[in-house]
This record gives sequence, C-alpha cells and structure tokens, in this order.
Amino acid sequence: MDFLLVFFYILLVAIIAAPFVYVSMFAKHIPYETDPKSSELFDRRDVLLDNLKDLKIEFDTGKLTETEFRSISSGLVKELEEQDKMISQGANVSSKTEISAKPQLGGKFCHNCGFKIEIFGAKFCPECGTKLQV
Repeated sequence: MDFLLVFFYILLVAIIAAPFVYVSMFAKHIPYETDPKSSELFDRRDVLLDNLKDLKIEFDTGKLTETEFRSISSGLVKELEEQDKMISQGANVSSKTEISAKPQLGGKFCHNCGFKIEIFGAKFCPECGTKLQV
C-alpha cells in the first residue's frame, strides 16, 4: 500500500512541476509576438484616446468651455492622426526623442502622464493633477 501512495505523490509532484519545467526549458525558443517599439506606439495611442475621453467628460460636466474643449481636442486629434500614421508606417520612434521634441512645438506637456496642456498659465495638469515643471 505504501508503494501506491509513493507513486501518487511522485505523480502529483510531476503534474505540478511540469508547467514550470516546460517554461524554463522551452520559453527561450518562443519568439515574441509583439515588437516592444510598436507596443510603445500603441500605448501612446491608448493614452491619447484616454485623454480625449477624459476631456469629453470634463466638457460634458461643465468644467471646460466649448472654446477650451475645441482647442485642446483639436491638438489631441492631430496627435492621434500622427500616431496612427506612425503605426501604419511602422516607424520606430523612441519615446525620449518624441517627448523632447514636443515642448518645441509651443505647447506644454505633463511630465507625468504626457497630456498636452494648452491652457495658458496652468500650474497643474488637468488630467492627473501633477504640478507642472517650469
């Protein structure tokens, strides 16, 4: 009877350990499905879409006037179009180069979330509330 119990313990350990052994031995040979550079482009696009949704919510609740909403949303839409072009072209743009080029365009960007701030004299990010760097 003890032999049967030992057999089942060995079988149980083998069943539990099999996925870990498989991953450690064969995961090195499995290619990545996504390129890290393209995932950065998609992540930036998702951030822009979230910013646009939040902007719409702020406009609907009355926090922004129609002129503020249009000016800020037009910039976001332009950035989304540029992002879609880069994704479709498969351009590999590093995020550091992209962030350093943005302040030269004339708008402020939040250093925390990347939200484009077009409100004159803003000291805090309307998206995340972080104090802006001067």
